Amino acid sequence: MTTLIDPRDPLFIVQQFEKDFASARQLLLHHQALSANQAGNISLRLPGEEQLLIATLNGPDAGTAALLDFDLQRSQGSLTENLREVAALHVAIYRERPQVRSVIHTHSPYLSAFAIAGRPLRPHASQLLGVLDEDQEIPLTAWGPRYSAEPVVAALREHPRAPAALLANHGPFAWSERDLLATTRLLINLEESAHLTWLAAQLGTPQPFPAGAAALSRQGWVAP
Repeated sequence: MTTLIDPRDPLFIVQQFEKDFASARQLLLHHQALSANQAGNISLRLPGEEQLLIATLNGPDAGTAALLDFDLQRSQGSLTENLREVAALHVAIYRERPQVRSVIHTHSPYLSAFAIAGRPLRPHASQLLGVLDEDQEIPLTAWGPRYSAEPVVAALREHPRAPAALLANHGPFAWSERDLLATTRLLINLEESAHLTWLAAQLGTPQPFPAGAAALSRQGWVAP
């Protein structure tokens, strides 16, 4: 007799999250998209609920899920004060973008370098044309103390189509309407774009794409 698994079962959701989280962490490590201490965290919003699962990428509890309500008052699982603090910023992103399913924060070296240099990431590398038009950018937020939500929310409102933001003097947050593996791949593409843009700057001025480049590129990605 086959036992059917209910995908809405909380235990199944946690187990699937931790499995996907482990795969996401390996992707980040493989693509060298983490800082030396592997700091960062990933969250997943539970469908139709004001709840999220979140886990840290480093430390003794790496990959162990904590379940929180959006009010941050009720939680289950391993939850440090640092993780609760950053979870508040994840919640602010989910509230501002209700369609978002997953959020990732890292200290990825090149994206963080852009944030520390006070520079938004503009689409000079082709990887960004999949998520941005040629006249858009990954915005730089104003500075805020640690995980202050206000600067990131302000950037989301000013750049309603942006899939990420660079928290000034800190590092990137990225999000998507898909699962945490898709959000992780987005972050990796952004980090590679930041790296290539930095390398290009050593040779001269990174060149912008011509008008209409993003639309033409997307046409090329659509299967006939």
